[in-house]
This record gives sequence, C-alpha cells and structure tokens, in this order.
Amino acid sequence: MPKSRVAISKGDDPDKMVAEVFALLGGVENLVRPKSTVVLKPNAGHPAAAETSVNTSPEFVAAVIREVKKAKPKDIIVAEAAAIGCDSMHVLDVSGIGAAAEAEGARLIDIKKEKDLINLPIRDARSDIKKVKLPRWLLEAEHLFNLPIFKSHASMVFTCALKNMKGVVQDLTHQQMHMTDLAAAMMDLWSVMRADLSIADMIRPAEGFGPHTTIPVDFGCVVASKDPVALDATACRMVGLGIENVQYFSAAAERNLGNFKEEDIEVVGRTVEEVHKDLWFPYLAGWETWPEYTFHASNACSSCESLVAFTMEKLKALGEYDKNAGCHVVVGSKRDDEMPQGVDPNNVILIGDCVKRFRGKGVGHWSAGCPPLEPHPLWVFIDREDHFEMEPDFRERMARDEKPWVEFIEKMRADRNADTE
Repeated sequence: MPKSRVAISKGDDPDKMVAEVFALLGGVENLVRPKSTVVLKPNAGHPAAAETSVNTSPEFVAAVIREVKKAKPKDIIVAEAAAIGCDSMHVLDVSGIGAAAEAEGARLIDIKKEKDLINLPIRDARSDIKKVKLPRWLLEAEHLFNLPIFKSHASMVFTCALKNMKGVVQDLTHQQMHMTDLAAAMMDLWSVMRADLSIADMIRPAEGFGPHTTIPVDFGCVVASKDPVALDATACRMVGLGIENVQYFSAAAERNLGNFKEEDIEVVGRTVEEVHKDLWFPYLAGWETWPEYTFHASNACSSCESLVAFTMEKLKALGEYDKNAGCHVVVGSKRDDEMPQGVDPNNVILIGDCVKRFRGKGVGHWSAGCPPLEPHPLWVFIDREDHFEMEPDFRERMARDEKPWVEFIEKMRADRNADTE
C-alpha cells in the first residue's frame, strides 16, 4: 500500500484552515467534481450546544461548505443518523449545525427517515453484521465527505474519522453493531460505504469523559486525509494517545482499509511535533484506581476497559460506588478457572459478550455487547440484573443520570485546573 497523505493546518480561522488542508491534498477543484452531489457527514449524534464539543462545530461545517462551493457542485447535503433514540433534525438544530449549513445553501437530511434503502451485503464480514441498509441517494452521490470531531469516547477510547461513519446506518443496525464486535463492525461498514475524504474538526477537541460529558480543549487544528485510518492514527499522535490503546487499528488493518504506522504516513502542512498537545483520557487509568473492587480483566480489549473505567467514575457520581464496593468485575475472554472462586454470585458483574457463556450459570449479572451500550454496565451494578437490550426508558434513564454526572465532572475539572495552576 502506498503512503497515505495527512494534512494538518493550525490557526484560529476555520475558513483558512479548511482551505489549507484542501490545498495540501490537491485543491478543492481536484477533489470535487463540478455539478456533482456532495454529502457531508458531521458528528451530530447527541443534542448539545456547539460550545460543548459533543458534535462537530457549526463554524467548521460552514467553512467546509464554503470551500466545497468553490468547485461548483450541483448540490451539497448535510446528512446524519443521530445516536439511537435521538432525533437527527433536533440534534442538528440544537448543535447549530443545521442553521449554519442552511445559511450556506446546503440541504439537511435525516438518514433515519429515509425509506428508499438499498440492502448491501458485506463480503467476508468480520462481525455479525452481514448486510447494511443505506439510502439510495447516499450511494448515488458522487462524493461523501466525513466531518468528525475528535473527542474521548467511553466505548472506544476516542472517536474521530473511522467511528463517525457509524452515523449513516439506521437505529436497528446501529444497535446490532454494539451487540457484536463494534470495531470489526465499523470496518465492515467502511468496506461497503467509504468516504472520499475525511476532514477532522480538532479546533476544540474534547478530552475527559466523552462522548457526552466533554471537556473541550483549545487545540486549533484541522486535519484531513483520503485515508481515515491514517487520519485517526495521526490525530492520536497529535494528542499523545498511543494507538496500541485503541482497538480500531488492528480491525482496520485486517480489512486493509489504510495505514496507521508512522513510516507509512506522509504528514504535510504542520508537523505532529509542532501541534502536539496531550489530552486527558481517564478511561486508560489502571485498575488500581478503584481498589474497592476486584477486576478480572485478562485479555480485555481497550473498548471494554474504557467502558468499565467510565462506569466506575459514574458509580461515584451517582452515589453508588461505596454501595457496590467488594464487587468482582469480569471482563475479557476467560477460561472457567479464571472466574472468581468462592464469591457471592450477586457480587460478580460480567461485562461484554466475551463472558456471555457464564450468563445464567449462577455466577453473576451480565451486561451484553461488544462493547456494551454505554449505560448498561452501570445499571447492572445498580439493579443487580442483566441488561442486554434497549429498554423503553433507555434515554429517559440516561437523562436522569446526567445531572449528578455533570456536577461530578465539573468538580473534577475544577480540581484538575487547581492542580495545574
């Protein structure tokens, strides 16, 4: 595979930075065909204001639209399928992306409301997702540009170019992807629905406990590449996140979707060293951070490890940490003799599909998925019962948990700021 080119621009003007990365990759006229349809896929998964960095920034989206218009396309569409249970148009409205896009003459489309869907088989699927339904107009568009924001993420350590494409599927497929190997399922999706170009919003990326409870950081960069794997790997190096901590890259390599090794990537514009700034990824904390619990985590993947770390902190926020002290947390593929012995089964929490076979054998309570849906491990601790599907009150319960969690994060942020002064 030839080297992948990744363009990095740094500054304080989104228009200039976007224009620069397009120029570094050959110019917008060479990347966009005249009279074509260009679909822009931002990260607009959850209803949150622009300043939170939960979603791609509206100023960035507008800057991309203005640059794309220079190539005189026929149509520019901003499309999204928001997170499970979220209304895409509402998210586009609350985030400011909708108004910014329409002000520039782009059309908005909610992918979840589309009825004319093509059922695409996935050849040699590495996950349980054997086919995916995608809108006909999306498949027929001449260009698909992926516009993620870089932020920490409980399920996958971080989200950027590769994970953002999960927002082109319907809710049912979205949920099914979490019930199998999510990293492999994402790469299966990329094998049939590939973006022509990924342009990452790293103007104010988010550290901390993303994807919802974010801590935005002034970083001032835009990063772009035709290779989403190379973009994500470069972004990780920019923020000090070791790629060995992320499950994406081995799954992408299996699919031969792009390059992640430094020697296989040509960085143009600014260098990684020029823009480097460490971000905080609390999901990577060691198990000794929570000594009141016993972790059985051999062979655990980074996705489940980060989700368990998130769960431990959220238990603290909800006043449930001390109540559940003494629990044994089992995560990762296990032999029977690696399971906790002589322990009250009620105090054994099973996380993820790797330990599915122990469910119902009287050895604990189980949270399904690979990795599980974000709140399910938390609720298994609190309810002491299995959680393996989306309950009718899923979003309502998440909303109830949010207020104490936000207060907890605000205190943690204040404490961290005080420590660094």
